[in-house]
Amino acid sequence: MIWNYFKIAWRTFWKNRTTSLVNVLGLAMGLVVTLLIVLYVAHEYSYDRFHANGRRIVKVELRHEEGERSYSAPTMSFRFGETVKAACPGVDDFARLTEKGFNSKLIQSDADHKAFESDFRFADPGFLRLFSFQLLKGDPKTVLTRPATVVLTERMARKYFGDTDPLGKTILYDKAHRLQVVGVVKNPPFNSSIQFDFLGDMTTHRAIERNWHAGFLGEKKADEIQESVGTGGSYETYFLLSARTTTHDIEQKIPSLLSKEERIKDGRDRYRLYPLFDYHFRFQNLTYKRVGIFSVVGGLILLLALINYVSLTTARSVIRAKEIGVRKVVGAARKALVVQFYLESALYVTLAFCFAMLIFTVLQPVFCNTLQITIDPNFLTSPFFLIPTAGFFILSILLSGSYPALLLSGFSPIQSLKGKFSAAGSALWIRKGLTVFQFTVSIALMIGSILIKNQLDLFLQKDLGIDRDRVVTVHLDPEDGLDKYSKAIRAEINQLKGVESVAASTLLMYGPYSSSWQLKRMDGKKEVIATTYTVDAEFIETMNIKWAIAPRKGLNWTTSNQIVLNESAAKQLGVNQKNYEQSLDLGRGMTKTVVGVVKDFNFMTMAYGIAPMALFVGSDTTFRDYLYIKLAKGAPTSETLASIQQVYDRYKTAKPFAYAFLDHTYRQLYVNELSMGKIILALTGFAILIACLGLFGLAAFTAEQRTKEIGVRKVLGASVTNIVRLLSVDFLKLVLISIGIATPIAGYVMKNWLQDFAYKVELSWWVFALAGSLAVIIAFLTVSFQSVKAALMNPVTSLRSE
Repeated sequence: MIWNYFKIAWRTFWKNRTTSLVNVLGLAMGLVVTLLIVLYVAHEYSYDRFHANGRRIVKVELRHEEGERSYSAPTMSFRFGETVKAACPGVDDFARLTEKGFNSKLIQSDADHKAFESDFRFADPGFLRLFSFQLLKGDPKTVLTRPATVVLTERMARKYFGDTDPLGKTILYDKAHRLQVVGVVKNPPFNSSIQFDFLGDMTTHRAIERNWHAGFLGEKKADEIQESVGTGGSYETYFLLSARTTTHDIEQKIPSLLSKEERIKDGRDRYRLYPLFDYHFRFQNLTYKRVGIFSVVGGLILLLALINYVSLTTARSVIRAKEIGVRKVVGAARKALVVQFYLESALYVTLAFCFAMLIFTVLQPVFCNTLQITIDPNFLTSPFFLIPTAGFFILSILLSGSYPALLLSGFSPIQSLKGKFSAAGSALWIRKGLTVFQFTVSIALMIGSILIKNQLDLFLQKDLGIDRDRVVTVHLDPEDGLDKYSKAIRAEINQLKGVESVAASTLLMYGPYSSSWQLKRMDGKKEVIATTYTVDAEFIETMNIKWAIAPRKGLNWTTSNQIVLNESAAKQLGVNQKNYEQSLDLGRGMTKTVVGVVKDFNFMTMAYGIAPMALFVGSDTTFRDYLYIKLAKGAPTSETLASIQQVYDRYKTAKPFAYAFLDHTYRQLYVNELSMGKIILALTGFAILIACLGLFGLAAFTAEQRTKEIGVRKVLGASVTNIVRLLSVDFLKLVLISIGIATPIAGYVMKNWLQDFAYKVELSWWVFALAGSLAVIIAFLTVSFQSVKAALMNPVTSLRSE
């Protein structure tokens, strides 16, 4: 019986090939989008869930709540973890992991195998107890317990030792520390929030860190830092909580355990414990928002595809009514008809799913590259992806088959054979409603795409108050010893043809790292936390930053205690034209004198307003890791860069020459918004295509049903234009209704989306008019193809067809 149903379903499919193909293509488009969205959402949700103890692992951070400028201090001091564990019975274990370093380190196994690596981290022995990173070689009981030892990932073991066993061999870390390889761990999967290539032992790191602190702050201060309990360190700290312990219990206990200098002084500060399973998905705000947006849009597009199937199937109900009537007369039960129509839906969805998988395979690399995510190949066979995929497959069969099965199987056999259908009127209105819904979603997505593009254009084209054009940045990595030659390198580059000027700074503006200081007036009345850059005297002029309060003439920039504020910082500190030459307290006995105020300029993403900022200005280029090279107007870029590289290469360096245009670095601030904009644009295209396929199918069916009417009208003198207007006007009315519905909905949603940005575009009327006009044009072109085809048909043939 089932096999017979399949044969009937296949014959129906083949008999109505055009409509069937439209159905399959529409479903395939919707399923492709669904599969891509499922891949992304499932991968984000799966982060860190491979850890066996993951449900009980939490990460501690100091959270500072200050409106939209809230931030976290993600690292603790060395003693923090062990102090909390000793004081809190609910903490079963803990682990420390050093944060990813700002500069890469030179790693060498022999003369032929050396490279700068950025993912060298140090960890406790407890790190591999808490987390389920698979140790492939080495003793899990003793690994990382001895000084001067290291664990490599598979890829690093292969990179530095080839196919030989690395255990017992050594590597040289940072040109000074020889570490013995005691283990090899499986590469961390891409859905791990903790990434590393090397794990060094913590004893070695403690010695390195203390020597560094002692060199700058003295022996006594270095010892104090080593023993403090608080945020004054570089250790990501994780706790394994017992089954009945709540994060609230530990959070309440932590403030009483802090060292005196680390005690909480600001009521807006609070130590928070974040569950590992939720850390990436829920506490990365951008990821959480993007997952939500993509999920909603992906669900709507799948719904559009299913609507196509339902709409076209019910449209053909008139043709299949007599078939159903005959089958009922000869004894077919309604249950059997329902099963048949569900099997037909299963056939269509299965064919569509096969097409969708082929398209998915082609689009997946493009999709992942656009979102800048990397997914392990075996993730596609994991339950995180297979279970929701199977669920959507079954759901598609049920949703696409339910209404047609219930509608068609409910026809009265007598009325069907007489050609009278009680359901025809309601089905017609349902089809119209579904078409309106399809175009409402498509138009709303078009409006959203246009506004997202306009917002990104604002970010990328707005005057920032700083000149980022023609500025090339070059990193003089102190780990490579280039800091010793920074003055000489800078002087030589400044003399090159094609170079207008050269400046220097410790940090890359618009880069991933920043520095902040608390600035206080000496009278203690006002203070502000300001983002700071240490720059040389030429930086302000080279970057064309404007003065709000210019320094007095003849100011000597050779001293190192000068500070320049931006207008926002000056306003909060009460600094003005009359009192700007005053000293500010930076803490730890440091003071700097304000010598001027620059006009506000954007030094971070324009999603936020301009925050307080300060420039520590001096003439000494020591620790100025980045050169800002302003190219002359009209200078040949490639030749000038080649000359800069020649200067760089004259100094013996192991790290190859690399540069970045500041404008490109600035664009990277919006890489997530840009990728989201591209995906939303692509999804909009899918939505429009699916809607057009449905409209095309309905137009083809309408033209087929009105063949005789068209023939009569042509015999009576109707022109092709009259026929096209006749067949098109009803569909265009539905599109106009869709515009009326989509406009306020899209306006409301986009207004809320734009509220997240300090600088935002206006909801201009032309955006809605453009989207509506495009929808009308696309719909007209889709319908007119079938309309013109029907209008050009020979009326003799049309009348004979009946």
